[in-house]
Amino acid sequence: MPKLRSTSFSSPSPSRSPSPSGSRGSVTPTPTPAPLRSPSPPPQTQASASTSTLKRPRPDADAFDTDGPRRPKRAATTGGERPSAAELYKQQNAVGLQDTHSARTGDMSSLRTTKDSPEDGLNLLAHVSSQAHDKKGLFFEGSMERRGLGPQPVLTAVPDRDKGEHTQVFRTMTGGEPSSTKYQEKLGTADKDTPYEILHGMGHGEGGKKTQSAQNLASASHGANTAMIPADKAISGNPDILVDTRFNVRPGTHRAESVDQTFIHKDRPTEPIFQQRIDGDLPKVTTSQYKQLQQQAEFLKDRDALSGAVQLLNLKDGGGGKS
Repeated sequence: MPKLRSTSFSSPSPSRSPSPSGSRGSVTPTPTPAPLRSPSPPPQTQASASTSTLKRPRPDADAFDTDGPRRPKRAATTGGERPSAAELYKQQNAVGLQDTHSARTGDMSSLRTTKDSPEDGLNLLAHVSSQAHDKKGLFFEGSMERRGLGPQPVLTAVPDRDKGEHTQVFRTMTGGEPSSTKYQEKLGTADKDTPYEILHGMGHGEGGKKTQSAQNLASASHGANTAMIPADKAISGNPDILVDTRFNVRPGTHRAESVDQTFIHKDRPTEPIFQQRIDGDLPKVTTSQYKQLQQQAEFLKDRDALSGAVQLLNLKDGGGGKS
């Protein structure tokens, strides 16, 4: 029976440099004659073409509305094909919409991460040194406000959400500023060349409508948002898990200096089975770092193993568990 464990991470460790790739010789294939085709029928003239075969111009299915909230037009209303999650993600970022933190069904690592490079270790070291010098993020020494919903059960399914609702809530929180990056720049707390996003402590994919509240939202970096995703995906749809993720917010602001991502089994409410503290200014996560985060959260996917371990612990404590 796998042993129940609690993990704690300050931030993803530096990634490994990619191994050099060797060159290979190439072989030029012998050209093959193109197959013969039957001649195409002559095109219809304007007079003979029926109105039913004429193509009417239609708006681009992936375009954005010109008035109101700048969000992608629904494909169903434009007659076009439904955009993929990746296409919507790119469109939203192109016009400055915030990406939401949620347990996505697909693998977004190619969109959320940067490629590995030999400088990754030095870049992360430079970031940590800068944070320590400026007393920011994990090195913030002032008092902080703990913000979150408290332990909340994971739902087995949630309805589709309004992708712009969290932005409107954040706008109300900040007195009119919908952009997380611009908000941090106005505060004077933004790291150079670091994009910031509106983060959900408990993702909408875990808790549904209740997660779209000011108590569950804060401003932190793109990297911090990305670092939360692997663990959230691992526990998605598991009703045995309670999410108690909270933001450590600088007083008087909506800036999260760090994020405490915490998961608890409902039958062991006082002992987290997963914990990690994430730097609120974490730079964009590299491919190797993301894979490491996925490996750290892998054990959360095995519901039967988790339940079995909890039962053994409760038996050890006299059958009633800990409260």
